[in-house]
Amino acid sequence: MQIDNCLILAAGFGTRMGKIGQQLPKVLWPVFEKSLLELQVAYARSLGIKNIFINLHYMGEQIEEYIKSKSVFENVTILWEKPEILDIGGAVHNLACLPSVNYKGHLLVLNADQFFYLTKEQITSYVDAFSKAPSILFTYWVNPSLGYNALQIDGSRMVKDIIKNKDLPSATQVETYTGISIIDLSQLKPVAGVSSFFQSVCLFKEQKIPAVLLEDVYYWDFGTAQRFWETSFRILETYATHSNHPFLRFLVQERALKTWKINLTKISYHARSARVINLGPEALEGERVSSIVIKDGPSQVADKKMIWWQEIGEEIN
Repeated sequence: MQIDNCLILAAGFGTRMGKIGQQLPKVLWPVFEKSLLELQVAYARSLGIKNIFINLHYMGEQIEEYIKSKSVFENVTILWEKPEILDIGGAVHNLACLPSVNYKGHLLVLNADQFFYLTKEQITSYVDAFSKAPSILFTYWVNPSLGYNALQIDGSRMVKDIIKNKDLPSATQVETYTGISIIDLSQLKPVAGVSSFFQSVCLFKEQKIPAVLLEDVYYWDFGTAQRFWETSFRILETYATHSNHPFLRFLVQERALKTWKINLTKISYHARSARVINLGPEALEGERVSSIVIKDGPSQVADKKMIWWQEIGEEIN
């Protein structure tokens, strides 16, 4: 299957990123030396996708200025959603109706705040059996206590229903939609304005929509301040035991991870203290409580685990 286009979803409000998220758009939060948005564009290009689109709404001007300042975004198309945010379905149709696309070709949809690092060969092996499907959803096993909804899927791997999180038992693993999908734009019926993904794109009650379960695949989630913290340190922990992991190789190749800054004995980055990630230009000296300093950290040492950005602190459990 040839994937012609990629849409990186970057229009959301970032409400789960706490106080820092009110100042720093989620898509510009760093994965060490590079922003989430930079890495998603680099990932899309690694799959051989030439037409890359980014939708913008909340803090869009700040994100647009950032895009203009980085060469990695050359030939990337910005899709503004004004005056209202279009939701994911509306965002897909907003792209599909462009004269250069005109509801043709396959579209890969990616969330900017998460990585299921799949190679082009892996994606091909997963989706070739469903090459004629209107949409293909990628799913993953999760614990519903983390707040995820579940998909009900039949024996043929077709989506039958969505089960809300409140209706799920808390002690079981469930299969959830990852937010990654491949859409055959030629099979979409044009819809204008605001619409949800399952309202105007993935019409599983009317069409056969397959779900591909991602097994034995690492999930790197940066979608909340808490998950950003956990995933950042998990990258260092993984490097200590599996430095050749494909996602880590990708980070090193894209210069997002500078290996000379990693202290494996202390699981720290550019700092002397244990479990401190310092993304500033100068190494942090002295003892500090476990923290992530994105930019201009505090002059005083905090007594709790914190993420810091320009003196704004986000406490982590």
